[in-house]
Amino acid sequence: MNQCMDVFLQKFGLTRYDVSKRTGISQQTLSSANKKDPGSYSVKILSALSDATGISPGEVLDQLLRIQKEEERFVVRNWDELKIAVDAMKERFLVEGEFTEVMKDVKSGQLSDTARLGTELGTGGGVGIIEALYYFMHRQLSGGNKEEEKLKDRLTSLYHIILLDEHTVELKLKSLSY
Repeated sequence: MNQCMDVFLQKFGLTRYDVSKRTGISQQTLSSANKKDPGSYSVKILSALSDATGISPGEVLDQLLRIQKEEERFVVRNWDELKIAVDAMKERFLVEGEFTEVMKDVKSGQLSDTARLGTELGTGGGVGIIEALYYFMHRQLSGGNKEEEKLKDRLTSLYHIILLDEHTVELKLKSLSY
C-alpha cells in the first residue's frame, strides 16, 4: 500500500490535516481514503484534494495514479514529516538530505541484521526489548528533545533503517520482514 494521498499532498506542502481544515472533510475520511487505491476515491475526496491544491479533480486523479504506478514514496526531510510517516505506520518511506544524519544516529542504536538474527534465536524473539533498552541508555547519555527521542524510540522498535547512500535512507516496517 503506497498511501498515494500523502505523497501527492507532500508535493504541495500539505498534509491531510491541512486538507481537512481547508475543506471541512474529516481527517478520518481522508485517512480511510489514503489506505485505498486512488482509482476508488470518491468524488468528495477528489474534490477536497482539488480545492486544497488548486488543480482540477481530473488532474488530482491523474497525479495520484501516476504516484501509484511509479511507486513513489513519501520523503521525510524534517521532524514533522517523520512524525506523519511513523504515526501512519507507512510500510516504507525515504529520508533524504541532512536529516539522514538523524537516521544514522538511530541506526547506530540498532543491532545489525546478523546480530539481530542471532539474538532473536538466543532470546526466543526478545531482541526488540534488548535493542530498545540499548537505545534508551544511549539516549539518556546524550540528552535531547523528549518528543524527538520518543519518535526515535518508535523508529527503533518499528523500522529497519537501510542506508542507501550518504544522503538517502530507506525505512521499512520490521513486520514486513516476518
